[in-house]
Amino acid sequence: MVESKEIDTLVFDLGRVLIHWDPYGYMVEEFGEEIAKRLAERVFSVPEWNLMDKGDISESQLWKMMEERYPEDARYIHHMKNVVLNLLKPIEENTRLLPILKTHGHRLCVLSNFSYKAFEYVYNTFDFFKYFDCMVISSHVKKIKPNEDIFYELMERCGVKPSSSLFIDDRADNIETAKRLGFYVIHLVEHWKLKEALEKMLGIKFE
Repeated sequence: MVESKEIDTLVFDLGRVLIHWDPYGYMVEEFGEEIAKRLAERVFSVPEWNLMDKGDISESQLWKMMEERYPEDARYIHHMKNVVLNLLKPIEENTRLLPILKTHGHRLCVLSNFSYKAFEYVYNTFDFFKYFDCMVISSHVKKIKPNEDIFYELMERCGVKPSSSLFIDDRADNIETAKRLGFYVIHLVEHWKLKEALEKMLGIKFE
């Protein structure tokens, strides 16, 4: 446990920390495992996805590119284009912790890779964003995790000091960058363990 007074700011990733994001699971149910694996590799794990998250290409450009590149899978890709935003849902057991953390005096920030359209959707749909004091979104600043420059953007824009901040993310590469820059970290591999991890790190008890 860290002395709770040492940490005054909590920095959250969004996907798989506060927002469900499991396109592979959806595709397995909808199309079967073989097609799901193929689409996961061809669409959701390609460099162009990062370009979209960084704001260098639009969502419509990405989906058009994928449909043209893989015409044999075009109908599946088109289907995913139409449903992908609906796959984004709050992880309620985690988002309900935010107002409690505020009562303990913590500043809450977001540092997340998110495409412009997807972030606009979640921000206007889910009410938990009202608890955040400052947010840095990759497509808004044209920078992307795990690169250090987006962390420096967070520090400058939000007044975040790594030595008194806790960074929570599901990806090991993002966690490594944060650790290198001096943040306290929680590598949240399983989203349902956030409450336990925060209690252990901050020395608080959620009711």
